[in-house]
Amino acid sequence: MKIVYSVGGEYSDCIVKYFDLNDFEKSLDDDTVIFWGWSSLDNLSEKEKYKNYKNKYFINTAQPCEIINGYSDIEKQEYFDKVYTICPYTPNVVNTENKRFDPICFPYNSKYFEKYNNITPKDKIYDVIYYGQIHNEIYTNLINSISKFNYRLCAPSIDTYVRHNKHKNITDLGISSLEKWDLLSKCKISVGFNLIFINDNHIRNLKNLSNINLFENIELVYTKKIMPQMKTRMVEAALTKTLMLIYKDEWNVIENWFEPNVDFLYWETFEELEKMMSDILNNYNNYWHIVENAHEKVKTFSLNKLFKKIQTNYTV
Repeated sequence: MKIVYSVGGEYSDCIVKYFDLNDFEKSLDDDTVIFWGWSSLDNLSEKEKYKNYKNKYFINTAQPCEIINGYSDIEKQEYFDKVYTICPYTPNVVNTENKRFDPICFPYNSKYFEKYNNITPKDKIYDVIYYGQIHNEIYTNLINSISKFNYRLCAPSIDTYVRHNKHKNITDLGISSLEKWDLLSKCKISVGFNLIFINDNHIRNLKNLSNINLFENIELVYTKKIMPQMKTRMVEAALTKTLMLIYKDEWNVIENWFEPNVDFLYWETFEELEKMMSDILNNYNNYWHIVENAHEKVKTFSLNKLFKKIQTNYTV
């Protein structure tokens, strides 16, 4: 198997940077190539080099982000025989002539997470964690809620926090993914949303797409200016044995891979979230079975498992 990796298009330090697909070079036939990294879509010389390979694959960890910017990035993926995507909704729109787009849970390289297998409640020293940027006012409300506890707030950069006057709440700025995962493993709870927030220009682009009405709850996309997106935070929390508290939205994309009240818990208002966190922190051992369930479930979504899936789906 050949690997094509091009740097660019993702955050400078995120779980995608730690796929290390070269670890799996011997997993598939020599007549197979996998493109990895968003910028690889524009690597025309490599596309020309491998155009006659029997099996050409791409791992898409951005959907549905590219469809809000128009159809050009979808067209670039027509080169591939199969695109493994973290979005279960976009394929309904773009799989018009074939089944090129195949939904998967956000994958990961298990070698970075094996050390967390034996984490116990005694290893937890912080109450709750959130990490990421502030993309909407709803995040400031989230920060207000978690700040009432022994929290950690990790920001890749300070800009959006300054704009929302929340920079003083940051506890960890610009830490690496490896440091972040270690910190996660020390936290009892991870909170998050599985949404992206869009603008009027994005909506115009969406409305210009053929079959966009096949995107689930598309009218809500237009009226609320939100779309579902499975975040890495869910997978990272499960891998580091941190209890997932997930905002319940109109799609609940996480349910494609994890089960509510078995692998994670929902919340719908910030008042409810704060009450839930208080109860969980006072009775953490009573919730540990949910943490363990998620940890076992997430093991089925590793890159090793993905390559076994690919082996059974070769182009004939």
